[in-house]
Formats: sequence, C-alpha cells, structure tokens
Amino acid sequence: MKTVLEFRNVSAGYHSVPVIRNLDLTVTEGQMVGILGPNGAGKTTFLRCITGLCSPMTGIVSIFGSDVTRLPAAERARLIAVVPQELEIPASFTVQEIVMIGRTASLNRWSQPSLCDVKIVERAMVYTDVADIKHRPVTELSGGEKQRVIVAMALAQEPRMILMDEATSHLDMNHRLEIMQIIERLNIEKGVSVIMVSHDLNLTAEFCQRIILMDRGKIAADGKPSEVLTENILSTIYNCNVRVQKNQANGSVCVLPAPRLTSAHSGRGITVHVVAGGGCGEEILRRLNLADYTITSGVLNKGDSDAEVAGVLGIPTVLEKPFSPVSRDILDKALVMAESADIIVVCAVPFGPGNAGNLELAEQALAKGKQVFLIDGISQRDYTYNREATTRAQKLLQNGARVFQNIPELLKALPTSA
Repeated sequence: MKTVLEFRNVSAGYHSVPVIRNLDLTVTEGQMVGILGPNGAGKTTFLRCITGLCSPMTGIVSIFGSDVTRLPAAERARLIAVVPQELEIPASFTVQEIVMIGRTASLNRWSQPSLCDVKIVERAMVYTDVADIKHRPVTELSGGEKQRVIVAMALAQEPRMILMDEATSHLDMNHRLEIMQIIERLNIEKGVSVIMVSHDLNLTAEFCQRIILMDRGKIAADGKPSEVLTENILSTIYNCNVRVQKNQANGSVCVLPAPRLTSAHSGRGITVHVVAGGGCGEEILRRLNLADYTITSGVLNKGDSDAEVAGVLGIPTVLEKPFSPVSRDILDKALVMAESADIIVVCAVPFGPGNAGNLELAEQALAKGKQVFLIDGISQRDYTYNREATTRAQKLLQNGARVFQNIPELLKALPTSA
C-alpha cells in the first residue's frame, strides 16, 4: 500500500520544549487510524505537525511523499482536510456558502467558482445530507447539522486525507454515530485516509481498524483495537481501573470504567509516606488524598513540582534546598516523619547519587515490619554509581516489599480502614 503519512524521528513542541519525542510511524493509503491518549499526551501537536502548523524540532513529517514544511499552504489544503470539534462561522453565512469555502484552495485568487466547483459542493452537501438546508443561515442549525456542514466543507476540498480533531466531542450519541458513519463512507467508497484524534475510546474502537495510543509524547501502543485497548495498557496510561469486553452486537472492543472507590474503600486513619521527585508523585499524591489517606512526603527539593503539589494539598513534606543533594540532617528528618507512617510508597523516581538516600526510608520501614510498595522499573531509572539504587531495591523486594505497575494497582493493594 502507498504511504500517505510518515513521521521519521520527529520531536516537536513549543518554545523549545518538546511535546512529542522521537516519533516514528507510517500510515498507508485508505487506513482509518484512531489517535488516543490522556490529556497532554501530544495528540494535538501530532495533528499540528501534519498540517504544517507546528514545525518539527528534529526529524521529518512527510505527506504523500513530500516534506510537509516544504509544501505550499494551498497544496497542503488540497491534500488534507481538517474537521475540528467546533468552528467559528460568520453569522451571515449560509450552509452552501460555508461548504463552498472548501473549494478555496482550488480557485485562483480572483476567480469565481466554476460550474464544476458548484457540482462538487452540491455533491458534498448531498453526501452529508445537508442539501435540503443549503440556504439556511448556519446560526439556525443544530450542533449535529453544523458538524455535518463542516464535514461537507472538508469533503468539498476533495482531500486525500481527513484529520478529525475531537470532531464528535460536543455532539450527542446519535449525531456522533451519524458523523462517523459519513466519515466511514468516505473512507470506504472514496479511499480517503482518516486520522481521528478522540477521547471516545469506544467510538474509535468501533470505526478505526488501527489505534495508536499516545502517552507523554510517545507511542505507548499501536495495533488493532483488541491489541491496544486492553485493561493492563489502559490502566497504566490513564491511571484508572477499566473493564474491557467485546460488544456482542458487532464484535468491537468496549471499554467501561470500573466502579469508583466508595466510602467503604477509605484510607482514613492510615498514613502513607510517599517518596517522589521530578513530578513522578503528583498523581499518586492526588489520588491518595482523594481516597482520604493521611499523607507525608520527602525528601523533596524546594521548587520540585511534587513539592508544589504537596504544598497545595497541605501534605507535610521534608524539603531540601533546590538542586541540592539530600544531606544527612535532612534525611534524618524524613526518617523521623516516615517512622510515623504505616506504609511507604516509592514512586517512579529517577535515582542518582544525590537522592539515593531516600531508599533508606523504605529500608527502615521494612525492617520495622511496615508495608513498602515500589513501582516497577527502578533499574531503568538508576543513575547511581555501581547501580546502587537497583541493588537496594532488589534487597527490598527480597525482604518483602511489593511491586506495583500503576496507580490503580497500588490503590487496590493498599489497606483500607473499612
């Protein structure tokens, strides 16, 4: 199959800060690809790279074999149409006038639409079922009708690829299905490649043959819906418990949220000391706070994002000076604090010579018979001399510490006051 989109070692972002990192992927002609991921995963930046609105810091984005940054805007508009979640439309415009805007890239600057252009617009309106309202002002339309008009405008471009940016997020259930069925028809009947960014996992799984799951600017999983939308992968990426089952009506993957934590699953009266740093503890601190655990934390450096979150949540924290190694007297203060805790949780901290001493908090707690939880993968974050952090973590596990893969798994394993 012909390649229509290729990312080659692409990093891109804003103000010299990358949002997507070292991205490699290929989309072939006629594919309908869903792009999923939590907020901040890089989905919008990914789309902006395709349209040329965000230039890569490194690497090349090519569409239909051409570097997108070297294509004139008019040529990009002929190749790619974008269906956004909403579009600011002048109040005085009719449906037909809006759809005709889709022909702009094909017209000379001062030329009027030809008979051929008019026929293309008429066909696009018929295809999207808005021909009978073509003379109505757009302001009189419902949300579903407006979105069909936007799809008709995109279709009038006669693109070879359609990008959908949360295009169904503001629509009700019926109109979501309606829009997706129109896009599916374009994909099947006209061979238009479709890349769809969405937060709707089930809708994406039903209509897309391929799903790319993004997390923190990288591809976490890529494959068929049944391969990507698994309970283990989704729980890790979205930090919540989910249930995945097959839709008996059509065989598609169906993702359901697991029952929320109730007051019966409460951490009230149980103290957890969290070893964090570099932002790795923010979500754990927040979730433990929501579950009503008493929390302490440290040693953290002043100015660290975990320290800021702890401060906002009113969590007692032992702090070291900014960008400084953990000193002995500060570590001793943390040891005193951790001694009052029932449980020690070690987050995904990158350990170096300056903060490896924090593992002493877990060692001391384990020696006193307290529960210790370590997130998996410490060897991948070990920047100490002679792999000190990895060795100490292995001893902790040998002596009874428990490993967890993600936050839902940790919350399920923690004792409660119920």
